[in-house]
Amino acid sequence: MLKTDVIIIGGGSTGCGIARDLALRGIPHCLIERYDFASGATGACHGLLHSGGRYVVNDPETAAECIAENMILRKIGEKCVEPTGGLFVRLPGDSKRYRDDFLKRCAATGIATEVLSPSRALDLVPNLNPSLEEAITVPDCSIDPFRLCMLNVTSSEKRGGVILTHHQVLDIIKKKGKCVGVKAREQTNGEIKEIRAKVIINAGGAWCDRIASLAGSRVRLSLSKGSLIIANHRLTNMVLNRLRPASDGDLLVPNEAVCLAGTTSLTVENPDDLEVHPFEVDTLTREATAMVPEFGATRLIRTYAGVRPLLSANTDDGREISRGFRIIDHKDGMLSIVGGKLTTYRLMAEKMTDTVMDIFGLKTRCKTAEVPLEGQEELSGYPLSKRLKDISDIICECELVSRHDVERVAQKVGTRHIGDIQHRTRLGMGPCQGGFCTYRALGIMQETGKMTPQESTRILKEFLQRRFKGIKPALWGDQLREEQLVESIYLGILAMEQEQ
Repeated sequence: MLKTDVIIIGGGSTGCGIARDLALRGIPHCLIERYDFASGATGACHGLLHSGGRYVVNDPETAAECIAENMILRKIGEKCVEPTGGLFVRLPGDSKRYRDDFLKRCAATGIATEVLSPSRALDLVPNLNPSLEEAITVPDCSIDPFRLCMLNVTSSEKRGGVILTHHQVLDIIKKKGKCVGVKAREQTNGEIKEIRAKVIINAGGAWCDRIASLAGSRVRLSLSKGSLIIANHRLTNMVLNRLRPASDGDLLVPNEAVCLAGTTSLTVENPDDLEVHPFEVDTLTREATAMVPEFGATRLIRTYAGVRPLLSANTDDGREISRGFRIIDHKDGMLSIVGGKLTTYRLMAEKMTDTVMDIFGLKTRCKTAEVPLEGQEELSGYPLSKRLKDISDIICECELVSRHDVERVAQKVGTRHIGDIQHRTRLGMGPCQGGFCTYRALGIMQETGKMTPQESTRILKEFLQRRFKGIKPALWGDQLREEQLVESIYLGILAMEQEQ
């Protein structure tokens, strides 16, 4: 049995941020995550570090939090944030009245803006629709959510924090009505572990209510699914937003060598059962093409969806619900944190850790806004130019991941999960979506003794099924031709359909 002071359930940005804050304040803790870091909404987001512009008209409080945290993360996560800048683009038919309101509220909130003529906007982003009427600059950025989580966890691990990924919480242990610990099952071998603590933090995102119910409590949420599509070219070096009230498909975010278009907003009941519908792909493609005409002729390589765990509200439109956050004290030793944004994760962690410090009667102040994220220099393969310096023994040609990268991460993490390698190296995140590199990485892991041939074959089959789920809605043109090639390799040459 493991004993600590605080248990954190959930390894998204908020949970990892809480672990870092607790570590910097000297509080022993254990973080438990069912899969790998960023496996929920954090990993399924658009990678936008908000300036607050998207919320400034309807949710100015959240907008103010976003711009403040944007500036903090630029400072503490310099190697994790790409300061792309952003444009809000007004196309023919978009309301000028909304534009005026947007500028007025940005000024009141402290979001720096500049109005650009069409020619100046096209100088910055040549692929923009030449019929645009104007554009407005904002300090948006691009950020990698996987790296962000792992950097926060680095601070925790360096200070003795216990990190248990691939562990599912099965039960909350209660004693005399108080939550005193959890029982968690290690997903790899089925071992049940018992961890005891003085405080349990529920940072489970869309699964918060399920976790709270293990202790007999409730967390009322509105679950909003957001779908996105990935194009295999970086069509813009700036974040592009449509200058209109929030709607489907009004965002394009550059990330590494690709760009992401999103998002939709559909109410769902089950965060474990998500599907990207064809009409969502059509909508996102159409709206992205309106801002960047070349998008319509660009190959789409993947679709994916995540669930926004929004504060419960009396509306069916997830876009009308505040992106603010709330800490719930269940008065039984469990605290839940709900709502919020990736951009405000550090602030959420600070407020939650302040609450824990009050419970413990301690006064140590938060330092996360001042201390740089640790481990940034050691980040695997960041930025892309770094990977170009050594292209020997390449395993993943799309993302320039080498055999050494795979071996190093497999050894450091001690993982048997190919997804853990992907999140730490970007292996399989390029145009082929792992079709030509995943089996090589699994072969390397098998050679290092991490798994048997039978296990690697099973994992490969599971990977191919997950991969196809994301690719299926985008199967046309070049992507369809490549998928037919991948299918012939695995089903024809490697005979994956046969029983091993």
